[in-house]
Amino acid sequence: MSDASGVSVGPRRTGPPPWAVALGFGVLVVAGLLWAKWAPYWVKVPSVAGSHSLGPSILTGGEPAPPGVSLSAGLRFAGTYFLAIWPALVVGLVLAAAVQVALPSAWLARLFGSGVRGGVRGSALAVPSMMCSCCAAPLTVGLRRRAGDLTATLAYWLGNPALNPVVLAFCAFVLPWPWTLLRAGAGVAVVVGAVALARWWSGPATVDATPVVPPDADPDERPVAVRFLSALGRLSVRLLPEYLLLVVALGALRGVLFPVGSTLLPGTGIVLGVVLLAVAGTLLPIPTGAEIAVVAALLAVGVSGPLAAALLITLPALSLPSLLMVRGVFPRGLLVAVTGLVVGVGVLTSAFALGL
Repeated sequence: MSDASGVSVGPRRTGPPPWAVALGFGVLVVAGLLWAKWAPYWVKVPSVAGSHSLGPSILTGGEPAPPGVSLSAGLRFAGTYFLAIWPALVVGLVLAAAVQVALPSAWLARLFGSGVRGGVRGSALAVPSMMCSCCAAPLTVGLRRRAGDLTATLAYWLGNPALNPVVLAFCAFVLPWPWTLLRAGAGVAVVVGAVALARWWSGPATVDATPVVPPDADPDERPVAVRFLSALGRLSVRLLPEYLLLVVALGALRGVLFPVGSTLLPGTGIVLGVVLLAVAGTLLPIPTGAEIAVVAALLAVGVSGPLAAALLITLPALSLPSLLMVRGVFPRGLLVAVTGLVVGVGVLTSAFALGL
């Protein structure tokens, strides 16, 4: 386009200036985390420190063993689960939509970096958000769809549940101190291992064919509010129905997945029992910190340290719903490898728990 003097000029900028976008997104992040995470933890941490309890295990609901398979068991589990996580899920969806419509991909590239440096930055950015794997998944999807680095976004997703400092505080208040070291070491091992896997996967011999939206390829001229609501609606429709159904189904099956107190698990060898629990732990979604209450309840009914330790990192790090949420933005083979890594770290954690 040309002005009156015939000089060619570029298209006129529409919408708020970049500094206003950055400031608005920062306020949204802080306000969301303050409401969903920081303020509740400010109240909950002193309470746990005083009571040395996180309440009943979500696996059993305070009973000696998980319930049998039934729809009512699944609905009860889903009710308890969603009551605990819904604020963080809302924040995750809102931030994911805001990332997709407001932040230029070049900004995200500078913030997260790439490669090993991206893995370190992604892990560091995960520490203050402190979400469970399912609540962190929508934001991870949003970051990847804005061409976020593979290694950085994987580290961010796993770092949320694995490196949560409040969970370590809960562990220190509820369990003997060696368990806190186990939980911290297992969380670091999962994130470091995942960064190494992502770097290997995205090496020069491997093409990342993950379908992400090309950065700023086709500018959307609609108002920001309209684009935000559209992105939020697409994310919700894409992620939530499957998520809700899986939570109910897995909650109904938790007596099969975690047969502690039944005749199945005590009849297996210790190694097989550890592996079975470690695999099951990567399937069931739990609220942030719920693995501490699960381990404490297992130890209280006489389950051995190695068996209980199999769930210390596998329960929070991954779940089947969170894996399915991010399957469109990470290579499937990489997700399988990461799941195997989490199971392996869970088994290794059990080995270190011998004698506890």
